[in-house]
Amino acid sequence: MDNRRQDKRLHLPDLQIKVKKWGIAEGAKFINCTPVDVSFNGLAFSSDSLELELLQKIEIQLSVGHKTLEGSAVICHIEKTQGSVRYGVLYIDIKPSLEETFSLDNLSSAMVEDVAVNMADNAVIGSASNETDVLIRKGQIILFDAVQTFKLRLTGLVGNVNDAQGHAYQLDGLFEFSPETMSVTVPLTAADGVTLEKRTLSPVLSSAQHKVVFEASDGEQFDSILDVLQSLSDTFQALLSEQA
Repeated sequence: MDNRRQDKRLHLPDLQIKVKKWGIAEGAKFINCTPVDVSFNGLAFSSDSLELELLQKIEIQLSVGHKTLEGSAVICHIEKTQGSVRYGVLYIDIKPSLEETFSLDNLSSAMVEDVAVNMADNAVIGSASNETDVLIRKGQIILFDAVQTFKLRLTGLVGNVNDAQGHAYQLDGLFEFSPETMSVTVPLTAADGVTLEKRTLSPVLSSAQHKVVFEASDGEQFDSILDVLQSLSDTFQALLSEQA
């Protein structure tokens, strides 16, 4: 088999890695570790609690979605980072193998979709030129996913609504996505709590909070995606109440 393909890094959705030292009593617990990357031949993870040595044998559990892979591996690389240690390992015996897990016989459409979305996200994030751009791109992904899911659920439940003059219009048309500017335009209630206006939301880095927030075109900032969704929910609750 082509070793270049085997060493390709795989961006898998909901990847979880658990590790314990080889030979510890059977009842000993696995330690949750932070995934770094995974390939067909091995993986890398970081931990702030495990103390492992080069060439030490370990037991590992990989969880990808609802699938679990278990087996043994050997530590082949150790790198100390701030606050944790990064370990690179080679598989010794993993069952089922990643090839078997992602074979045509075992794949579901839902799992393929999750993998495809995750790899597309990583392609976009990986193209960022610096740490700030990475954070902004992650903010864009969260913003687009949240608003798109809200829109689909709302239009699936409601369909069309009427404006103040009784004219029907599609809710779908109230949402505008702009990949070029990494922004979403949505209807939100104005500061007076009555007026409905379109506002454009974009991920920005808050220098005061040292994190990504979502800034509206009028300068208002939403500290989290939950704040954005709550404002959308409040807006449409008021709008739909008027239709009742």
